[in-house]
Amino acid sequence: MKSRIKSDILGGVIEKTYSDDFETDTLLEDRQEVNFKGIKGTTADIQLNGVFLQTKDVEIDVDSPYEAEVEHDFPFLKLHFEIEGSNVYTPYNKKSVPINIPSGHYNLFYLPKVKGKLTFDTQRRKTLEIKFTERYLKRIFDASYKKAISHFGEAMENKEPFVMWKKSKPISPKLQLIIDDILGCTYTNSIRKVYLESKVAEIFSILFDIIEKQGNAEDAISLSAIDYAKIIDAEKILRKNIKTPPTISELVLQVGLNSFKLKKDFKKVFGKPVFAYLTELRMEHAKKMILEEGYTVSEASYEVGYKNPQHFTAAFKKKFQYLPSVLKE
Repeated sequence: MKSRIKSDILGGVIEKTYSDDFETDTLLEDRQEVNFKGIKGTTADIQLNGVFLQTKDVEIDVDSPYEAEVEHDFPFLKLHFEIEGSNVYTPYNKKSVPINIPSGHYNLFYLPKVKGKLTFDTQRRKTLEIKFTERYLKRIFDASYKKAISHFGEAMENKEPFVMWKKSKPISPKLQLIIDDILGCTYTNSIRKVYLESKVAEIFSILFDIIEKQGNAEDAISLSAIDYAKIIDAEKILRKNIKTPPTISELVLQVGLNSFKLKKDFKKVFGKPVFAYLTELRMEHAKKMILEEGYTVSEASYEVGYKNPQHFTAAFKKKFQYLPSVLKE
């Protein structure tokens, strides 16, 4: 299993060889500091048993967009999270499928053959890429995974290129927290391997549940590119200001939509009304602070914008079906 990437920005041709089906008994990790031709930051390759993770957190000071040619000699399955930045794949084979993943989005895809061009039009990239094989899915979920992602399973059987969503999906608060767990993991050796493998399996479990519930159907989101971008901007504003969020009146001024359209389109894209989504952001963040960062319930309540801890406790219980105090036991 080999990959080949060619780009002047990357210094020519980079070739990488993987073990068959990404199988390994031990954690294999290569973390690098990058400072080359205007690209500065960190990258990491992490091989688990049946899964290969790649992470990037880089600043890019080059003329945008920049490009790279990519080729793999094996069927390519990937779950790609573009946390910040943009990623566009254009295949040279017209029978294959293009892939566009903008900032804050993700997609799942299968390409029996990869030979094409990657285009990055951004000054910063922060990504988590999960490469895997059909053997991994069978080992983790047995044959039942094909029921959850039937169209995807059929594509693999027929060796036909397939992208789960024509328009990549926004990264939900729940998925973002697991991504943060992976990127921020400080465990070492075998504990790190087990932890990361469990988090990857958790992501796939959530993903397959999403796909199964939507019936493999493409979401009926009929928004212009401009309006869609404004809704994504609104979500980013909420995410960055969960302690002191803007009112709807303030939010519409910041993104340039009227109140009715903001509420309607936000629910179309994220599946929840604006402030129901904000509450989910707050609860997921508070849970992480209490469970992993040592905050008390009252401290976490304050940090996510609740002046009254009782109101926070009620919202937390409604979300998770248990009291936040349970996390401290």
